[in-house]
Amino acid sequence: MRFCALLLVLLVFGTEPAFSDTCQECKFAVDLLHDAWGKKTTEECVGDLALFVCQTFKIEDHFVCKGIVGDFSDEFMYVLGQIIVEPHQICGLLLDDCGKFLDPFNSTWSVPIPGGQPAPVDKKPVPSGKPMLKALHLTDIHLDMLYTPGLEAKCSEPQCCRPQQSPNEISIAADVQQPAGQWGMVGDCDAPYWLLTNMLEFIQKNHKDLDYVMVSGDLTSHADWDYSRESHVAMVKNISDTIRSYFPNIPTYFAVGNHEGVPIDNFAPHFTPKKFHMDWLYDAMADAWTGWVPQDQIKTVKYMGCYMKKIYPGLRLISVNNALGGDAVNFFLYVNQTDPDGTLTWLIKQLKDAEAAGDLVHILAHIPGGDSEALEGWALNYYKVVNRFQNTIAGQFFGHTHSEEFYVTYEDPESASTRPTSVVYSAPSLTTYSEYFPAYRVYKLDGAYSGSSYQVIDFEEWYFNITEANANSKNPQWKQLYASVNQEYGLKSQAPSEWSNMIERMRTDDVLFEKYRENYYRRSKYDGIGNCDEKCKRGWLCSARKMHHSETLCADLGSLVERKGRNSYRRKPVPARLSKEEIRQAVLDRKKRASDQCPL
Repeated sequence: MRFCALLLVLLVFGTEPAFSDTCQECKFAVDLLHDAWGKKTTEECVGDLALFVCQTFKIEDHFVCKGIVGDFSDEFMYVLGQIIVEPHQICGLLLDDCGKFLDPFNSTWSVPIPGGQPAPVDKKPVPSGKPMLKALHLTDIHLDMLYTPGLEAKCSEPQCCRPQQSPNEISIAADVQQPAGQWGMVGDCDAPYWLLTNMLEFIQKNHKDLDYVMVSGDLTSHADWDYSRESHVAMVKNISDTIRSYFPNIPTYFAVGNHEGVPIDNFAPHFTPKKFHMDWLYDAMADAWTGWVPQDQIKTVKYMGCYMKKIYPGLRLISVNNALGGDAVNFFLYVNQTDPDGTLTWLIKQLKDAEAAGDLVHILAHIPGGDSEALEGWALNYYKVVNRFQNTIAGQFFGHTHSEEFYVTYEDPESASTRPTSVVYSAPSLTTYSEYFPAYRVYKLDGAYSGSSYQVIDFEEWYFNITEANANSKNPQWKQLYASVNQEYGLKSQAPSEWSNMIERMRTDDVLFEKYRENYYRRSKYDGIGNCDEKCKRGWLCSARKMHHSETLCADLGSLVERKGRNSYRRKPVPARLSKEEIRQAVLDRKKRASDQCPL
């Protein structure tokens, strides 16, 4: 579990070492925090302690520190009260040399998976001339309702292009160095509402043959210190209603993203006190998705944010809330990570029912298992579920990374030399945060007719060049990134083996690799051929193999430089490292400020 003690350590260390002897000093810091808890530090004092750490180490501006501490204080206390944390367990979460990465409590768990697996059947190419479906995939919309053209786009706060709350930022507001553009900005800015409506209007006019829409989560901005339940409920309704207004006769299916939680990433399972439960969010989603979710699934939505719908004869869509069970920053999970609210057990039952009926399944979810913000326990269990039901699962559609990515699963979860079993599609975001042009994806699928495989045949992508749009703000243009991913990358089909082969081809084909990198950013911050050496390249290739956190999947790639994951909590590096003596002096100075302040 991560918070009270954990967040305080996280504020000090981030994901990097903060002291010279990182492991031992981490343990020392946690011991100090436990001393405070052992002295029955009050709830208010825990918040004061977190604020002290945040401000002392200049991790964020004062108002951001206060906002985050205020958001998380209740959760700090609950979680710390539920567990006895040993220093090595906390430090193992943060430091590579201080425990098992991503599993500090050795909380590996296994969900029961039914036997009787049919012999694997490789997906065959779809004969030409068969009927096709078209599905729009949107993800990571991240609307900022406070986005204001002309305001500073390069501020010192985590979120820019909006009114700033830091006194330092307010004082220089008149001296804007990089004004926010009309349509958005590449950088630490999210999407204005009118960018969403512009995209939907373009899609409405230029894709008249859509059959359904998928939205794989993250609706609101990255200003997570400013989150509230009321604003999130309003955003769920706003975006659902907006999409419905443009596509009144086309069904839309949502998955829950980690930014839907308040505080961010917080999805409390039902073993927690009722005040933490997610009824406020799930009820709002059930209401906003009326007509898109079957009546017999409303109860499931309201319980855990998941549902299943038979969208065509022989095809079921399953929306899985993996922020509830797989988000490494959902600190409730460190009390008990084992299949929270039975989400994976429910998914297995849905897949087993589909298998028994001879139906195929599309899975819609948010966080890919190999992402740096995904818990390994969930990721590995999900991986095994996918392998067990590989004949039943016809497609997996995710988001979260903001980039265009794909992941291949393998028959042996520890070996990429074994047979590829599935491909996971991670679609590009609408938001520009923090280095992308907005984009959307349209899949061509086999169906709907008797005997349809419902597999993806091909897909196209469209993007919005923010720089050009801001220069011609009255007539912005959406452009096609590519018309066919098969043609773009030389794929014979969308079979998992083809995507696995693409990884192998990129090892020696620099032109193909650079094309993939360019599309990853949608031609935004692509830095050109030659700026990614062999170690860098290996990091990219390894990422596509890792739908869970196993380095053995990349053993044949040799040494590599891991691509850094996004961190929505703290985007800035800590400006200074403090010694233990400096920390103690800061504590003494804090105590001198007022006699009635909380003790450390």
